[in-house]
Amino acid sequence: QRPAPRLDPEARQRQLLAVMRQVIQSVSEERPTITLIEDLHWLDDASEEFLAQMVDALAGSRNLLLLNFRPEYHAEWMQKSWYRQIPLTPLGRDAIAELLADLLGADPSLAALADPIYERTGGNPFFTEEVAQTLIESGHLEGTRGAYRLVTPIEKLQVPATVQAVLAARIDRLPEREKRLLQVASVIGKDFAEPLLAEVAGLPPEDLKAALAALRRAEFLHEAAIYPVVEYSFKHPLTQEVALGSQLQSRRRTVHAAVARAIERQEAEHLDERAPLLAHHFEAAGDAESAARWHRRAAEWVGHTDIGAAVHHWHRVREMLRGLSADAELAAHGIAACTQLLDMGWRVGTPLEEARTLLGEGQALAKSIGDRVAQLKLSMVFARARCSVGDVAGYLESSLENQRAALDIDDVAVQTVAAAFVVDALCFAGRFPRALQLADEGLARFPADIPRKGWLIGIEPHSWFTFWRADSLSWTGRVSDGFAAWERCRRLCEVHETPELLAYVASFSAGLHQRCHDAERSLASARQLEELSCKLGEPPVLVAHTHLAFGHAHLVAGRIADAVAAARAASEAFGRAERNHRGVAASLLAEALLESGDAAAASAAADEAIAICRRTTRLAFEALAHGVKARALLRRDGVAAREPAEAALAEAAALIERTGAQLLAPALCEWRAELATVLGDAASSDALLREAQTLYEEIGAPLQAARIARGLAS
Repeated sequence: QRPAPRLDPEARQRQLLAVMRQVIQSVSEERPTITLIEDLHWLDDASEEFLAQMVDALAGSRNLLLLNFRPEYHAEWMQKSWYRQIPLTPLGRDAIAELLADLLGADPSLAALADPIYERTGGNPFFTEEVAQTLIESGHLEGTRGAYRLVTPIEKLQVPATVQAVLAARIDRLPEREKRLLQVASVIGKDFAEPLLAEVAGLPPEDLKAALAALRRAEFLHEAAIYPVVEYSFKHPLTQEVALGSQLQSRRRTVHAAVARAIERQEAEHLDERAPLLAHHFEAAGDAESAARWHRRAAEWVGHTDIGAAVHHWHRVREMLRGLSADAELAAHGIAACTQLLDMGWRVGTPLEEARTLLGEGQALAKSIGDRVAQLKLSMVFARARCSVGDVAGYLESSLENQRAALDIDDVAVQTVAAAFVVDALCFAGRFPRALQLADEGLARFPADIPRKGWLIGIEPHSWFTFWRADSLSWTGRVSDGFAAWERCRRLCEVHETPELLAYVASFSAGLHQRCHDAERSLASARQLEELSCKLGEPPVLVAHTHLAFGHAHLVAGRIADAVAAARAASEAFGRAERNHRGVAASLLAEALLESGDAAAASAAADEAIAICRRTTRLAFEALAHGVKARALLRRDGVAAREPAEAALAEAAALIERTGAQLLAPALCEWRAELATVLGDAASSDALLREAQTLYEEIGAPLQAARIARGLAS
């Protein structure tokens, strides 16, 4: 047998290709075929030639060749007329949720996972599967496929090693110019403008244009906007993260610093809006002093629109200043951070011990630079922090001391704010006539043009005086004047752009409308508050007030079950922030339970409300709770409850007299009328109801008067 002739590699390749063509043609004559070749981006040169010949051989045959590859792969055969490219677009949010449900299941603990995973993976199913697998392997999830549950909290979704390796390999295969540009872009962020990238990257315009075009073709980036400047985004959030992590820390710091300086130059007219971004870049660059300055500016910029964001930036100011030598400028930043965090503490539920730490830190800085005004302001906001944990009496005592100290300082803004804090404390303590007097004095005495930097708690002082004047007028039985003052306060809030105070106007108005039996306006106020709370980032205190407002609205509208649920939610929420309002929510819950027909539950809730109101000195609401207590006992025990009911009504009457809360005087007559009815004294009951009707008309609550009239006529 003669041996096969030895062929050189090229001849052997030609024979192999000829055989491949013959096979393709002959097979297609018998039946259609489908051939799948995956991951063309990994092909070597020899395989590339084989594939090109294979594509040519398919012409005119009944074969379908399916190929997949990454965006950076290109070949000449893609120009063939019979070639068609179908992009695999990312899955949508709903599709990712469906994929995760198939992988993990539908346990309630997983409900909040789909959205953050979608945001992190950009809709890439492979990335999504790998993130889910990483959560399983890390012990965050337990179970079996389709039946997992979350067992430990997830602080941050990590980039799985498998995904990181895939993305890092793609980035490494880029030409050096494109790779460096992609890394610079990753430092800027997921989204970036071309002029900013151009300044930081330092490439000639032609090179920049060519590199960006290459990165777009490879689908690392996509064009997000073209006007007024061209803007780009990373196609996948994880790509930006991996590109960022692929750089040495020293290199990243240098680029972050360059980005910050470029933003300062390019965005000189919009630095307030760019302050959070500048703070981020200076912090990442290791420039703590500049980062502190920009975090402060960011906090001041968002302070009246996003309380949660402001708190974050003020905390970062403190962190940046640690370890730095405190000169006068840096001390001022630290004082501002402590003051504002104390002030915002009652909005977000800062514990009293943390507030004491902030006070001590701020006072030390203020003393170090001899700033008496700063020391006094810190004392003022710390006093308000005491109120937020329920120490209303301590708040009033401290506010009076601070007002006396303010008189020794020649600063009208400080004196104005100190006076406003006193009015604030008096209203919380239920001393309405005195609060009304001092609110009127404050409006007459102090200027109406205090600069924003002198407001201290983010509320314009005249608006603040007007707010508590409205509340005091209402409680002292001048309801029409109170509503007029609320309306003036609303206008001031709009003029001074203080949506937070407008939210409190809506909350308090919802309660007053309930007392006046106006269901429509009470609900409108609650809805306005809900909208404002959302716009302000739903800080805990406004979430609590929203529950409370809807509780009032539901109660007056006769939606009792909803009122009970809202009051319970408000009580729980006020346990986390602004605890001095827990008694308000507790008394509302007792009222709602009474209207539900559950006298025993209403009596128990009234007892709890009384105890809370006594601890927090919320005397007017304690009076309301005593009224509920009396009626609950009467409805449960009838005549046998005469003595405890009379005692409860006596307590209510004494508190109404003590606080000057004439708003409750007509209600007290109704409560006494119910006692008379139980005792069989119809004449006294009718007389008391007619007195209540007259009092409602006198205080400016005609809908209540009409309700009484209908009852008497029936």
